Amino acid sequence: MHFLKSKKFKILLWLLALFIGLMLYAVFMGGYTISPVSMLQTLTSPVQKASNSISERVEYGLDLFRNAESYYEENRALRQEINTLHTQLSDYEAAKEELARLEAFIGIKEKHDDYSMTSPFDVIGYVTNDPYHNFMIDGGSEEGVSLYDPVVSDLGLVGVVTELGAHTSTVTTILSPELSISACVSSTREKGILTGSVALAMDGMCKLQYLEKDTKLKKDRVILTTGENGLFPGGYVIGYVKEIAMDDTGLTAYAAIEPASDLTHLSMVAVITDFNGKAEKSE
Repeated sequence: MHFLKSKKFKILLWLLALFIGLMLYAVFMGGYTISPVSMLQTLTSPVQKASNSISERVEYGLDLFRNAESYYEENRALRQEINTLHTQLSDYEAAKEELARLEAFIGIKEKHDDYSMTSPFDVIGYVTNDPYHNFMIDGGSEEGVSLYDPVVSDLGLVGVVTELGAHTSTVTTILSPELSISACVSSTREKGILTGSVALAMDGMCKLQYLEKDTKLKKDRVILTTGENGLFPGGYVIGYVKEIAMDDTGLTAYAAIEPASDLTHLSMVAVITDFNGKAEKSE
């Protein structure tokens, strides 16, 4: 009798009534019944999910704690491998770029089979505070270089050798007023003298002077060496016309020329040691 009046008995009656009510609801609404086991699973499912999630997190934390050292070593090894791969990729890109430049110099020799050229030299430094961007190369007399040999990049004429050592040389660029080069327009063959000036050198350009007053020269025309003075081979690209103006005298015109090569960022050049007509004209 005491059990029938206890709270436990009342709770059991309440749960029994809940199960019976749910089963009757299912019968009337869906035409099927819900077993007590299924009902219990439904009620306990959220608790089970939460418990599983907590268990997984605890297990993950314990795994990190137990294997922290091995994970650290593995991570460090992976970082070292990534750094090695980055270095290899950089070396590959540098080698690929150098190979492309070497192929360009080979193309020059194939196009001008009368040239005798050195292997490409590295630019090892620029002359300090020089507005004409004169520079030094790691080739000299021991590598077959001579004074006043023309120096070229894969894009165009760069300058001449003006100081010579056993394994180094100094190159004066075409931006310098010290050089005078016989040049012509590729399309019209109109001739002039290419030289440098302080004002134009500030903008990385030189000038083609002594042009006809009524010159028909146009912007972006290609300027070539003529080869007439024997110091430079004929037909080599110098640069491109950027501006045409009159000289101060008003008697002749001149053109501002942008060199084909960026003389401020040279990394590799070659020296032309001989070419057709050099010996005869030099004499």
